[in-house]
Parts: sequence; structure tokens; C-alpha cells
Amino acid sequence: MLGVSAGTISNILSERNKPSVDIYVRILNCFRTISPDWLMLGTGSMYRPNGGVTQAELFGDMRPELPSDTHAYADRTAVSTPAQPLTDKPARPAPVSAPKQIARIIIYYTDGTYEER
Repeated sequence: MLGVSAGTISNILSERNKPSVDIYVRILNCFRTISPDWLMLGTGSMYRPNGGVTQAELFGDMRPELPSDTHAYADRTAVSTPAQPLTDKPARPAPVSAPKQIARIIIYYTDGTYEER
């Protein structure tokens, strides 16, 4: 969802690296209800005022609302591919994948500890 590697997230969670400003921006762009003060400074409420998340939203569909400019999430190392030649054959439809399931929930506490479920 953030457009970063699993290794980057693993290094942040294991406290090997601190999140960069780019990571904070990506999180705040993906999860519009998260308070920047809480995320970066650890102060205040986790959610922005008048933008709270219901339990159904929190544990239901995990896809964030993406801004109209999705180029912000493009992999900066991606190489463009040449255009496909025109043919008389129709393009194959993209395969439909099963909805994603929650694999792990991490709860962070104000004392710096966390709990995985």
C-alpha cells in the first residue's frame, strides 16, 4: 500500500532504521485519518478530529483512499516498458484475485512497547 519494500518495513519495526520523511508522507497520504502529530511526535490523538475510523472500517476493507495523483506511489526504480504493438486480437482481461485477508495486527502503546495479534 505504501510502495516500499518489506525489508524497509521490517527494518523500521525492528528499530534498525528510523522512518524517513518520505515514509511518513506515504503513510499520511494513504491513511488520511491518522494524525501527523501522533505519527511523528507521539502526541495527541491517533486520529484527526472529525475523521475517526469506525471499528468496521478498521477491521473491514483495508484499502486506503488513494489521492487522484497515484504517481506519488509509483516505484521510483521502475523502468518504463515499450508500448505493445497493435494487433487485431483483444487484450486478455486481468485475472481477478481474491480479497486480501488480515494477516497480522500490531498495536503500539505510548510507552514504546507493542503487541502483535
